[in-house]
Amino acid sequence: MLSTTSSSRRDATEGVSVVVPVRNGERWLPGVLDAILAQRGRRPFEVIVVDDGSVDGSRQIVESRYADYDVRLVDGPRRGAAAAINAGIRAARFPFVAQIDQDVVVEPGWLDSLLSVMSAEDTGAAQGYYETDRSAPLTARVMGLDLEQRYASIEGTETDHVCTGNAVYRAEAVRAVGLFDENLGYGYDNDMSYRLAHAGYRLLIRRDARSRHHWRSGLLPYLAQQYGFGYGRVDVVARHSGRMLGDAVSPSGMMLHPVLMLAAAFTALAGMLTGHPFAASLGAMLMLSGLVFERFVAGCRAAIAYRDPAALMFPVLHIARDCAWVAAIVVWSARWAVNIPTRPAFSMRARPAVSRDR
Repeated sequence: MLSTTSSSRRDATEGVSVVVPVRNGERWLPGVLDAILAQRGRRPFEVIVVDDGSVDGSRQIVESRYADYDVRLVDGPRRGAAAAINAGIRAARFPFVAQIDQDVVVEPGWLDSLLSVMSAEDTGAAQGYYETDRSAPLTARVMGLDLEQRYASIEGTETDHVCTGNAVYRAEAVRAVGLFDENLGYGYDNDMSYRLAHAGYRLLIRRDARSRHHWRSGLLPYLAQQYGFGYGRVDVVARHSGRMLGDAVSPSGMMLHPVLMLAAAFTALAGMLTGHPFAASLGAMLMLSGLVFERFVAGCRAAIAYRDPAALMFPVLHIARDCAWVAAIVVWSARWAVNIPTRPAFSMRARPAVSRDR
């Protein structure tokens, strides 16, 4: 049996606090928490579920099913996901904070893999690998395949963007840079990554730390989320102007797509206003054709690499994504012009309450 002193020493060097922000996560939460608890091993360990105003059965699931486990329920401040994660970090007792989303199921060995690279004090965070759920609906599979293809372009284990929802952070590092920016919706993880890197911390990716993300499915939910991603990215670029061309996870090609789509729209509009609609429309069509062709090639490569024909929908869904990002850029610019401060809800909205039985 360990003495109190040795137990405290282990807590200070090995303990892990898993933070799960939840809002209307009833559908996935039991599977998510079961997978997390299976990661425990013999290390000091706790799970902190931050309920951020759920109106479904999320809170009841935690209270009834996990009362006998090291699962604590914390009330969130209801100011967005970043504020909920911060509440969990403030409540955390251990030096490493694993942040897992309410719709992310981690695979066996996920935590061991990430912790294996966190021993160096200059490592601020490490993220796992989202693998595509081949049984998911079409739009969710396209989301997953696109992300896997972007992961494949990252050479080695170093990265400059650690995605929350699937990551382990050094709590001391996150606190040192001021926690997550609670004014941001989507993009708060980009912002944290850039600030950690600026402070001198290394960011790593582990491809053997696997998890499955239950992406939003259906065309309208997909487009709504993509609008949020685009809006959040503009928020981040406004804070980090040197990141206009993205990062390792969202490379320059992805960042330039909505810019070229916006340029095509302006070209067509300018042609109509100046009396040269044919020439302008031709120029706009050439730009659009270039975007479609690039996505067609990327989709063919992904379909072959991952043996999933869903990737052939890249041209359709990613052009729709570009349009959603363009709308986000326009709305963000209009709010900026009239000096409306950014708020998390402008980009990130919670999933509606849906019963697991539906």
